[in-house]
Amino acid sequence: MARPSLTEEQVNEVRQRLLLETGRLIARDGYAGFSMRRLGAAVEMTAGALYRYFPTKQHVLLAYFAAALTSLSQRLDAIDAAEPDPLRAVHRLALAYADFCLEDRDRFRLLFLENDQGQFQELSSDPILLHPYQLLRTRVQQAIVAGLLRPLPADTATQLVWAAVHGVISLSINVPEIDFGEVRPLADAAATMAIRGLANPSALPSLER
Repeated sequence: MARPSLTEEQVNEVRQRLLLETGRLIARDGYAGFSMRRLGAAVEMTAGALYRYFPTKQHVLLAYFAAALTSLSQRLDAIDAAEPDPLRAVHRLALAYADFCLEDRDRFRLLFLENDQGQFQELSSDPILLHPYQLLRTRVQQAIVAGLLRPLPADTATQLVWAAVHGVISLSINVPEIDFGEVRPLADAAATMAIRGLANPSALPSLER
């Protein structure tokens, strides 16, 4: 008997379930330990059934990465649309990145700490890959043009702000021997200090409003 066809909504629901389990498996076993067989066992599906949703292991990994970046981009887009002040926008975007990372530390580790083997090279031409960075850079550039930030190259200033927040989160995850306390306030302080260091003194009240 032929298997009943699934609706698009049902297919998407199963895919989301598979991607969620993919993140858990890779966080536990690493990329090398991930396989379609293990994924199928975790969700009680046969390998053949999995192929209805993802043709290969690489398709699963690419979908996991793209879905996470799309989620990050959507929340940053919402902040960008709602915040007219460029300096405050930079601060809010940086903290939204911190929130994204801290709400799922396994996902953060997979996306930004362990992607060093070219696992997602196929995404290099996809605009979603650099959209979060480009959005932050655009608001940094606006702040520079408005005289709110010192006249540095936009990429330099953007990378300094991002690195401040990213560094706090990375250290808190990778160095468990040190008690970093509440990481979110620490990330907030790092972003604030980075922006203050880059700001023209007269622009600081804008950040504090």
